[in-house]
Amino acid sequence: MSNGLRKQWFRGINWLSRTFFASRLSFSHIQAFLFYNSPRKFWNFLKVHWVMKSGKEVIDCYPYLFVMEVTNVCNLKCPFCLTGKGISGGRDVRHMKYEEAKRMLDAVGDYLYFLQVYTWGEPLLNKDVIKIIEYAKKKNIYVMLSTNATAMTTAYNKRLLESGIDYLMVAIDGGSKQTYEAYRRGGDYDKVIANVQDLLRQKENSRTAKPFVEWQFIVFRHNEHEVDATEKMAYEMGINKFTPLPAYVENEEWAATDSRYRTDLGNPERLYNCDRPWSHLNVRADGGVASCCYTFFKKDDFAHIDDGEFMSVWNNDKFRTARRIITQRRKGLLLEEGDIACYDCMRTGIRPSFIEIENDEEAVSSEVQFESKIIGHLE
Repeated sequence: MSNGLRKQWFRGINWLSRTFFASRLSFSHIQAFLFYNSPRKFWNFLKVHWVMKSGKEVIDCYPYLFVMEVTNVCNLKCPFCLTGKGISGGRDVRHMKYEEAKRMLDAVGDYLYFLQVYTWGEPLLNKDVIKIIEYAKKKNIYVMLSTNATAMTTAYNKRLLESGIDYLMVAIDGGSKQTYEAYRRGGDYDKVIANVQDLLRQKENSRTAKPFVEWQFIVFRHNEHEVDATEKMAYEMGINKFTPLPAYVENEEWAATDSRYRTDLGNPERLYNCDRPWSHLNVRADGGVASCCYTFFKKDDFAHIDDGEFMSVWNNDKFRTARRIITQRRKGLLLEEGDIACYDCMRTGIRPSFIEIENDEEAVSSEVQFESKIIGHLE
């Protein structure tokens, strides 16, 4: 496929996803469904969508997507990322252990199409991440990882390729050193590009189609002029898919001027169509079970993964309340007030992690502790 056709094809998929599927359907999801299916998975998938459409609160089906935060440690200080701002959110700053990940995959893995091994940290900093990927692959699960590409080495890239990982997203928000390092603070543009080029070179030499490599480019005002040129460069390097994304930022001065790359803060996720409490399992590095990947703070967790047998966690009071509130929003009913993040999310249409925290006492008091823990993890 020519670069021009590739560009139009993937931009079309991105548009369909944002317009009709609340940005939750991606090319990776399509691949997972097509190539990692089974009768058990498909039957569970149908049950999930039936109980969701019916508005059931107590369900006997399993999630088919798992967002596993293998670490909440990061080596960069991106100014609109809560981790980058030095916020722990009341959590221990740690890497998830292989044994912890294995136990969760044993509980739900037979029903999973898709495993995402990242959320609020840099997954390649966890030395167990390769073992986790390899175990998921043994269970016939599609695995996706997003990285800032700073921790890559030739040896690490070789292990990634050998792990069987299906999809690798590299987050590089710029087509030059100046624009990239304005946001990815602490990153080295030249090193990151060299790391990705090495991965692509090894992939080509191994004559394998996996992993599918996507370059994700968050579009800000300072880098929007580079989108087209960077997209061309990415495809010439051997990148499979280039994705320019609107920046979700608190400061209007950072927002792109191009309407294609601006986010509607009033209803960014078509929330009436949210299916996460039925279909997604989100577990943080400390074992906290979150409502979705957008919540950040420990206080918003629905449970801990070790609170009991999986179905008792999956149907606890908070999950049942979340399903009830989302169903009310979908039907246009008065929302039941609650102290869970889903209530404010449904009421305002603003992601739970989209907050002003620069003057937050917890931010100031935890930043030194957070940085010292990160240094300890990187040594």
